[in-house]
Amino acid sequence: MSRNPLPVAVAVAVATLASPVFAGPAPKQLYNKSIVVSWVESTVQKAPDGSSRNPQINSQRTIYVSSAGRLFAKGTRNISNRNFQGGNTIERGPDSSGGGSGGFTFEGDRLVGTAIFDGGARRMTVSFDPGFSSCTASVVYGKSGSANQKWKGFDGVTYELISVNVGAVGCAMRDGNALAN
Repeated sequence: MSRNPLPVAVAVAVATLASPVFAGPAPKQLYNKSIVVSWVESTVQKAPDGSSRNPQINSQRTIYVSSAGRLFAKGTRNISNRNFQGGNTIERGPDSSGGGSGGFTFEGDRLVGTAIFDGGARRMTVSFDPGFSSCTASVVYGKSGSANQKWKGFDGVTYELISVNVGAVGCAMRDGNALAN
């Protein structure tokens, strides 16, 4: 990926760090709070017929830390341009595979989410201020080896991801369960 080409060992380390083995409890200051991270992915994708497309994908993850410290997450991704409109939503609870809520775990006072794809991974890291009243986030893609990552588009076609650049990363917090609305 042009944004952050990670070698295989680093991509594996990223996935390992988010496993339940390294997971810590949620900081009590985050109980009954929601964290919302949003970003835009500018991609170059190659279709099976060899044609190229360049969608911008708007992504958002909402993570709720319950009053018992359990993680619940909802992820949305959308494309809306003159050629195509589509999106998907995924919801995960604390009992989902991948540790935490679909791959979200705490490493000290940071919330880390990892998604593994065919040929790559995405790591989202949320850092909190000392009082846990505000947050900042980063989203990094990496690929394993020299092969390009593959993912299924909203149209059901599997595309080869040539590059992805992440921008406009935002992080916000609020009291209560943002997933209940």
